[in-house]
Amino acid sequence: MKFSYSYIEEKTEHILIEKCFFEAGFDVNKFARKCNVDIIGKDFDDDVSGLFVIFDGNPIISYNKKEGKERQRFTVAHELGHYFLHSDEKPLFVDKKPKILFRNSASSSGEIHQEREANAFAASLLMPRKLIEKELESLPEETIDIIKSLSKIFKVSEQAMSFRLSNLGYDMI
Repeated sequence: MKFSYSYIEEKTEHILIEKCFFEAGFDVNKFARKCNVDIIGKDFDDDVSGLFVIFDGNPIISYNKKEGKERQRFTVAHELGHYFLHSDEKPLFVDKKPKILFRNSASSSGEIHQEREANAFAASLLMPRKLIEKELESLPEETIDIIKSLSKIFKVSEQAMSFRLSNLGYDMI
């Protein structure tokens, strides 16, 4: 199922341009710090990827430093999504890896929607539509694995790039 969050696309592009980070593969930790968000790597249990909390008025993102670099980048970007989209609603977000996704009290409370928005924010932040279009145009015609090439340029996993391209309508790739 595709989700259209055009307002998130616009918001992330605006923020990236405003903070001078509108480039493929930018340092997401430096970006967060420029947004006055502290970043801390932690040794979380395997089921926790990251968390976002506002403590004494200070936004803090922690990520699981046992995970791969691409996953860490996506987690920080996801938590930034909570910061930019949801921090007025709730001061703490703990993002666990879902074992099974099913309808429960969290889904009716809007938390599932917030997670989807945070994922869309992360994807749009790390892989902006306009930059993907630019990179697709500049890839050599003989490029065999477009997803692999783009994932290296944007410093994301191949899975994240595959989802992003699909959500942008590039189903033929």
